[in-house]
Amino acid sequence: MSGAPKPAVEKKIIIFFPAAAGVLLALGGCGFCGKKPAAAPPPPAPVAEAPAPAPAPVALNLSKAQGDVQVRHAQGPWVPVQPPFPLGLDDSVRTALGGTATLQVGRDGSIEVRERTEVSVRQLLADRARFRLERGRIGATPGHTALTVESSGSSAVAEASTGSFAVFNDGKGLVAVVAEAGEVKLTSGGGDTLLAAGQGARIVGDAAPVREEVPRSVLLKVAWPEQKETRDTSIKLSGEADPGALVSVNGRQLQVADDGRFEADVPLIPGPNRLSVSSTDRFGRTADAENTLRVDRRPPPVKAQHEGWE
Repeated sequence: MSGAPKPAVEKKIIIFFPAAAGVLLALGGCGFCGKKPAAAPPPPAPVAEAPAPAPAPVALNLSKAQGDVQVRHAQGPWVPVQPPFPLGLDDSVRTALGGTATLQVGRDGSIEVRERTEVSVRQLLADRARFRLERGRIGATPGHTALTVESSGSSAVAEASTGSFAVFNDGKGLVAVVAEAGEVKLTSGGGDTLLAAGQGARIVGDAAPVREEVPRSVLLKVAWPEQKETRDTSIKLSGEADPGALVSVNGRQLQVADDGRFEADVPLIPGPNRLSVSSTDRFGRTADAENTLRVDRRPPPVKAQHEGWE
């Protein structure tokens, strides 16, 4: 039956969109080739910034020395020193009778080390220095570097960033602090106080600071012998000083009673004898007294007896 109509053939048209193909590739790879693209490389790790260098510690130098001055590092031997001499952490300085030293701290700070004193370096930072007073007396001037002074045998700590102050340690637990200029913060295990210029305080061991009036002068009275010449081989000296003072006769330290009285037997040699008495009160101030006694042990001249003629 050639005249019968042919069935209709359905035609499908596939339209390819390139943008959609890109999305398919990004999501699931190539749908036509069956491959997945390589993974994208990870982003670069952030670069860590280098830490800022720590500020250098303040410079410390022994700039002046007079008399017998010695230095040691840690627990090493004591050795004589001549300025200028650089100092560091755990270094110590000590002075003998008549010896003094100046420690320059930074640009314009200083520690004045008096005679018969020992002090050690405990901490050196960029803007702060800490010292330990073992015994004796020091004067501290901060300048541009804050200064802190702790004391052996006590929890007392004095610190200031301006002005000047003095610290005295008798080596037996008594610490005295005087604010010479500016303000000084004084702390201990028992409390703290703020000293203004001209004020002083003392601390015994771990007790709280006790404010004290600073006398205008240092008490030192010596009972000198009335006669300036003697035949004796020794002499007894007695006197009075401030309670808690350190008293010495010709460099020999004496025992001072609680009321400040003292006495000493001083050996004498033929000829002139210089007698020197020194007292350092609990505020670290010093008074001196001197005298001279002559010793003549020659036998007295024999007086001739003349008999008259009859």
